[in-house]
Amino acid sequence: CLPANQERFANGKLATVQFHPSAQVVMTAGHDRSVSLFQVKNFNLCFVDGIRNPRIQSIYLESFPIYKACFSVDGEQVIATGTHHKMFFVYDMMSGSIIPIQKVRGVEERFLRHFEVSPDGSFMLLTGTSGYLHLLSMKTKELISTMKVNGRCTASAFTPDSSKIYSYSSK
Repeated sequence: CLPANQERFANGKLATVQFHPSAQVVMTAGHDRSVSLFQVKNFNLCFVDGIRNPRIQSIYLESFPIYKACFSVDGEQVIATGTHHKMFFVYDMMSGSIIPIQKVRGVEERFLRHFEVSPDGSFMLLTGTSGYLHLLSMKTKELISTMKVNGRCTASAFTPDSSKIYSYSSK
């Protein structure tokens, strides 16, 4: 199988590869500060059409090596966190705009890296330090609530109906 991103290989470590929730598109993002979208024509042939997977577009986030990127549930946005930043970016694919979220009021973290989006698309869960989990509204990107677990949270997930959050912590 040919690489899905053969038309634009990353110049750094890839941090994310994700398929769009409803379109034949694959996203790559990584330490080279870029998010790239590629058309994938046939999912049945190792995720490639055997010839080429044209690049739809790439965005570049200046001085922002990407730690994680994720499509929103409706597929209209890409959320990206950096390796060493307090902020994150939202790329609105419908308008083509890149929206920096400089600060979330009430969230005092040195870095924002790990996050999860709820299956119903309503929430974004930021994993903080010292066991803090910050629940944001996906619509406004504002803080709804902060929770604390014992130890350092190393993994978290929403239940399929988005009504509960599970987390795992280590000491």
